[in-house]
Amino acid sequence: MKKSLTAVLLLIAFLLTGCSNSTGADSKAETPVNVTVNKDTLSDTLRWFNAAYAIITTRNGGDLNHIGGYETKNLLNVQMIKSGLKESWEVTDRTTADDTLNWLLEQGGHNAVLLEEYKESSLSEYTREELIEVLSDSSYTDNDRAYYLGLYDAVANYGDNAILAWDLSRAMQLSAWYYLADYYTYEEAMDKSLAIAKRLQEAYGSWDEMTDSYLYGFQYWNGDDMSDENSESYARYQIYQELVEQTDSPYSVDWNYELQKEWD
Repeated sequence: MKKSLTAVLLLIAFLLTGCSNSTGADSKAETPVNVTVNKDTLSDTLRWFNAAYAIITTRNGGDLNHIGGYETKNLLNVQMIKSGLKESWEVTDRTTADDTLNWLLEQGGHNAVLLEEYKESSLSEYTREELIEVLSDSSYTDNDRAYYLGLYDAVANYGDNAILAWDLSRAMQLSAWYYLADYYTYEEAMDKSLAIAKRLQEAYGSWDEMTDSYLYGFQYWNGDDMSDENSESYARYQIYQELVEQTDSPYSVDWNYELQKEWD
């Protein structure tokens, strides 16, 4: 069966999410509970979850009124998500799904890599003005300058949580996709999301702070410049601004909302 053009385009967009180096052996996925979620039944807790990765859901053309951005009983969606997980994350089963989340949540993900690079580059020895002066040398390209200033600013603003939001936001989205791909049950996916969401609330004080850290992380991973209007980082920043201004903004759920387990 040929894929529809829509499915192909969505898969291409899906692959923009980034990847880890996680791999794992085959294992049998548990059969998920089929739970349909729509805008009439979406609780504030679930809306908070969706808001945490609303930028990429929107970039992918997904629906913020559905867990993971897609309807659960659509076989084309399942096929697309499984293909994306394999190509972008090397996730093909429950074991590799667990391994990838472990890399993001327990092994430090890209946040740990950035912090190590910050240390090795001795960036703490400079003020921002001094770093700008060093980077003004002609041996540095514009992308180099954006890269090192991004490293510097992420740590200056958020310390050890520099780009933690980049890792945790993707971990939340992956948890939902694992459910849609039949690798996790609905309860397992939501339990993971709840734990991750609480970590985000502890690390940041607002949606703006979380998104700022997320965008630093995306710029770091993508190697572009958020101030460049032609860059993907700039496009994601614009998506956030547009979502904030919507009358039905996903960020209308209070950042400090007391998240609750509702799926026993």
